[in-house]
Amino acid sequence: MRTQIHNILAETGWSGSLPADVQSEVIASVQSERVTRGHEAIRQGSPFAGLLCVIEGEMQVVGTARRGDELLIGILRPGDWTGFLAALDQGEYAFSVRAARDSRIVRLGASATRRIFEQGLDRFKLLLRPELAVSRKNYSYFVETAYRPPMQRLAERMMGLGRWPYSIVDGEMTKLEELSQADLANAARLSRQTTNTCLRQMASHGLVRLGYKSVEVLDPVRVGMIANGEITLE
Repeated sequence: MRTQIHNILAETGWSGSLPADVQSEVIASVQSERVTRGHEAIRQGSPFAGLLCVIEGEMQVVGTARRGDELLIGILRPGDWTGFLAALDQGEYAFSVRAARDSRIVRLGASATRRIFEQGLDRFKLLLRPELAVSRKNYSYFVETAYRPPMQRLAERMMGLGRWPYSIVDGEMTKLEELSQADLANAARLSRQTTNTCLRQMASHGLVRLGYKSVEVLDPVRVGMIANGEITLE
């Protein structure tokens, strides 16, 4: 198991991009644990207790409004880290992280995070970089998608949920599993009826394959073109 953890942390995601000396400190400092399906590894509003990385399984990043409504923000897969905002300001977590299936994670505790990344400006920038990347994406999303038609908004959210939300450079799409159409509709801020209509239209053009709690993007290039407004479906 330790070999698997080392390989994932050394080769993928944010930790895989760290300088060798910093990466070694991170790998030596993490603690592994299991999280069963439906349980929270991070709870919105709780004090910062460290960064989290998925090793096996899948976690959903969920925001809860004051009246109790939940919004799916992102999906974390092996190699994906989260918790950067709370690490930067030492405040409360802004969202919850819940296991969509039985998962294994590692945590870099609060004290280890401070010890490793508060040694100087260059190291602190390594901690800051992922949060800046997601902030830019959020700004673009709020500005650009407010006036987009439903199909384009849905395509954009599908592309976003299929990738690590903190990535500076977009990678390949990942199959969206353990995700109901209601969850996807909520994430795109669309009605279930509108979401179902759009998905069926995409499926009829061979862009997606719909299953039970799964949406597989078969043609990410064209879905991405829809998201960017370059093409429309007739």
